[in-house]
Amino acid sequence: MGYSLIKTMNSIIEKQILEWKEELANQIKKRDQANKVADEANRAILMIEGGIQAKEMLLKKIESSNQPINREASSQEPSKMSSKSKA
Repeated sequence: MGYSLIKTMNSIIEKQILEWKEELANQIKKRDQANKVADEANRAILMIEGGIQAKEMLLKKIESSNQPINREASSQEPSKMSSKSKA
């Protein structure tokens, strides 16, 4: 009976080890997929942030290059500028 009990216990333990190894493999796969999704999201976020930064810089450049023109226009035609802003 002792040998049979040991054999049964070994079988149960081996079965549990096998189940845990399968679960470990599943969890590793799930983690790797999650990391891939996170990496893709981080890349997208960086690209979007870079695009925003580039467009903000472009907007500032356009605004700064238009300032002398706006000053010139406002000094030449103050009545037109004020009527446009009221409209």
